[in-house]
Amino acid sequence: MKSEPILTRMLIGIVAICMPLVASAQDETPSRTLFTNVNVFDGFADELAMNTDVLVEGNVIVEVGQDISAPDATVIDGGGRTLMPGLIDMHTHVTFETEQGTNGFNFYDFGGAGAMAAQALRDNMLMKGITTGRDIAGNSRGIARLIQQGQLIGPRLYTSGGVLSATGGHGDWGGPTDTALNMDYGAMVEQSYIVDGRDDVIEASRRNFRNGAHFTKIMAGGGVASLYDPLEIYAATQEEVEAAVEIASEYGTYVAIHAYNDQSYTRSLDAGVRSFEHGFLVSEDIVKRMAKMDQDIAWSFQCYMSVATFGDYDSMPEFFTHEQKLKGVAVGEGARNAAAMMLKHDVFMVGGSDMFSPPYGPRMKEDITCRVNMVDYPAAHALKMSTGNAGIVLKWSKVLDPYPTYHIGRIAPDSYADILLWDGNPLENIDLILDESKLHLVMKDGVIYKDIM
Repeated sequence: MKSEPILTRMLIGIVAICMPLVASAQDETPSRTLFTNVNVFDGFADELAMNTDVLVEGNVIVEVGQDISAPDATVIDGGGRTLMPGLIDMHTHVTFETEQGTNGFNFYDFGGAGAMAAQALRDNMLMKGITTGRDIAGNSRGIARLIQQGQLIGPRLYTSGGVLSATGGHGDWGGPTDTALNMDYGAMVEQSYIVDGRDDVIEASRRNFRNGAHFTKIMAGGGVASLYDPLEIYAATQEEVEAAVEIASEYGTYVAIHAYNDQSYTRSLDAGVRSFEHGFLVSEDIVKRMAKMDQDIAWSFQCYMSVATFGDYDSMPEFFTHEQKLKGVAVGEGARNAAAMMLKHDVFMVGGSDMFSPPYGPRMKEDITCRVNMVDYPAAHALKMSTGNAGIVLKWSKVLDPYPTYHIGRIAPDSYADILLWDGNPLENIDLILDESKLHLVMKDGVIYKDIM
């Protein structure tokens, strides 16, 4: 395909997004783009649909099939490349990605963190084919709004806002001398809310939603990266989890939890939590219970972080203490076992990068290849977790969904035109998604941001 330089195409797209409306919707004619001669992974199927056409009108896919007639459309001959939905990172922390994780908050102000995050969302996510992210703990609410309004270039962003955590839980990032009058930095900038009891949960949840959160994240168990919380603790009471679910339901959305063990998962399942992050120490009984719930709940797997980064003691971040590294070893061992059980019982799954990537460079693609190469998931299943399945979970935000009109994460009519073209077949060779030269086109919301056809 012969095309305009990428910078010109990007500027045209930005102007189109940001220019004021000068005519009524009835008078506007959306641009049309017809992809021909492509092999399609639709976000769900186990095999590619060969020699297919895909018609985009404005920012939405309107037709998928063969021999589509669209005389007025700009034609992009795919040349047998693989066309698939843009990737969705379902577990990222866009304002946490310092070299020291949350321990790095004190090294720069929050304005600086936001600026770095905005740049990374454009350069290290969107331009690499990640067209949607779920920021699952962290105050990215303003960034999400600016992207939605077309004032920043980046992936679609769904955000939990600040995470809810008990004192001493995984979201308590203060030091040992912090008091109510001397809060830690994470609390001050609403990266986290310290909640002890039902009333605290209700207040923090409502504050978060008032300020633009799309769902709630609560720390129901301990974690690896934090200093004071053993993996085995139950860091949220039944009453607290139920309160989070109650308020989220009143706002028409859902709750995600961070937890590792059976007790935390049981409390959360009983309370009506829908998105289960980690869970690498759960028993098969819990897995069987999750499987029976089908798509009412989702297990969120962070393969690269748990299996590769926490795979052995020496692979973990250098700034980790000995105690943190021991927790990481336990998580790494448990993750392989949990991944096998979840696949065996066909639990509904999504996946994401989490933390401890290169600063502001989420390892989303490495997470996908990890699912295939390190825990033996089929390639189609690994991709489905970060496309079609992920799009289903995003729609659980319902009333608070910032992109309510069309589907996300699928190549089908009535879906947002978030489209990638790969030189090769990732179902046969998943590792090709790590090669930036193989990603020939990135379209998000009908606008082409990368084109090396």
